[in-house]
Amino acid sequence: MKMFTIKSGLASMLALLLFVSSCSKDNTQAVISEGTTVRLNIGEAFAKTDPAKAASVGRTYASSTQTLEIPFDNQYTLVATLTAELAPASGLKASNRAATVSTGTDQKTLKQGTIYYVAIFDAAGGYKETKSFTQGNAVQDFAIEKGKYTFVIYASGSNKTLPSIAVGTTLSEVNFEGLTADQDFMLDQVVFEVKDGQNILNADLEHLFTQVTLKFDASAIGTVSSISGATIEPSNAAVDVNLATSALTHKGSVSPVVFNLKNTNGTVINSDSTFIATAATTSGKISLSGVSIGGSAARTISSGNWNLRPGVKYVLEFKLKAPLGGINGGGYIWAPGNLQYTNGKYSFAAPNQLGNNWYYNWLTPEGAGVAPTYHDMLDYKVERDPCKLVSAEWRTPSQAEYNILLATSGAATDWQYKYNGVEGVFYGSTDLQAMSANPSASIFFPSIIGGTTPYWTSTNISTDADMSTAVSLQFGGYNKPSTASGVDSKEKAFQIRCVRN
Repeated sequence: MKMFTIKSGLASMLALLLFVSSCSKDNTQAVISEGTTVRLNIGEAFAKTDPAKAASVGRTYASSTQTLEIPFDNQYTLVATLTAELAPASGLKASNRAATVSTGTDQKTLKQGTIYYVAIFDAAGGYKETKSFTQGNAVQDFAIEKGKYTFVIYASGSNKTLPSIAVGTTLSEVNFEGLTADQDFMLDQVVFEVKDGQNILNADLEHLFTQVTLKFDASAIGTVSSISGATIEPSNAAVDVNLATSALTHKGSVSPVVFNLKNTNGTVINSDSTFIATAATTSGKISLSGVSIGGSAARTISSGNWNLRPGVKYVLEFKLKAPLGGINGGGYIWAPGNLQYTNGKYSFAAPNQLGNNWYYNWLTPEGAGVAPTYHDMLDYKVERDPCKLVSAEWRTPSQAEYNILLATSGAATDWQYKYNGVEGVFYGSTDLQAMSANPSASIFFPSIIGGTTPYWTSTNISTDADMSTAVSLQFGGYNKPSTASGVDSKEKAFQIRCVRN
């Protein structure tokens, strides 16, 4: 059977011919019974939740929230959350008595000013005519001969030009070609028998393309100095839509789509709704460029592997997390102080104070709870790491990370300078006066007199004192006791300085 396809760019002459044809046909229609009308009640919907219909048109719908943490710099972390907005189940599609129809709450009102079209097909699928209406303009109804029909209702959410349907076409043949994402194509189909009297036709126009709104929230920290741009991908250049099945055929090149940002600085940055034309994908990518927070150097943020589905409305929110604190040393962020446990809460001690003494890879320190035995802790396990109880971003350092810190230039190990009278070691500069005057700019490891305070690592080393600095600060993860000595070194309790994941 020959397929009738009419593209958006048809010349105005064809539109004129269709108009003349429609007028001619209207003049030859049978006389309509007085009072036989169809009144339209048109809404819109995203993220259809009917799995049976979703399967029939080859589309699936996401319902979960996706979250990703993105490091911004050594101080800030962005939490990106992509949330699908779900629509409730559809209500009544049609009724022959206005009095029996409930407006309900399951239909979102179509935006005022939206032009929508009602294509009418008879019981055999033959095309009869198309009527157009504007949401909000008077009563939306029309007279029609009673009988069985299929009504195909469609619209452009952005009121862009849409294809028309050729005279003589059957419903199975109608294919709108070359639609673009910015047309925000919406569609619904209702099979309905028109009877004498007033008939109410309810329809929820489903958005067939993916919609994303972006929000960047820096209120936990302060303000965004600037964002120069944002994009989302993939998006196909064109889409063909089969009106009978709602099936989408994506065509053409794939490229990013730009978000229109309403503002580019301030506490909260918002975008307009952005549409993309994509098949279901797990490779969605969002990129932000020229992002500066609190006057920081502008940088690009890119996050991938987002799960995107056609016909779903998403909100993508970036939230700036409050800084976790800590000091950069050797390329890692170290906690500002040793790990401490007070009244059941885990935190960091002041930089010049010792924390609690902790058993190896044990969630409570010496003097709190039951002391472990050697058999309780044969190997390091992250679920037994007390650092993570400050927050999930912290952990006990490995031996390799201590090695990197020890090898970092600028270690100040001279004992003539102390931090508020406390002996210890500075890392971060050889300027001892500067370090003692501004300890927050360096890492200070406090020690007991003589500098023999040991610190745990998450990895085992060969002997109890294998790692030491010039002042005998020990960083050791201890091995199993030998059978001969029976010494259980893991039952000893030492200090912990946590490191950021």
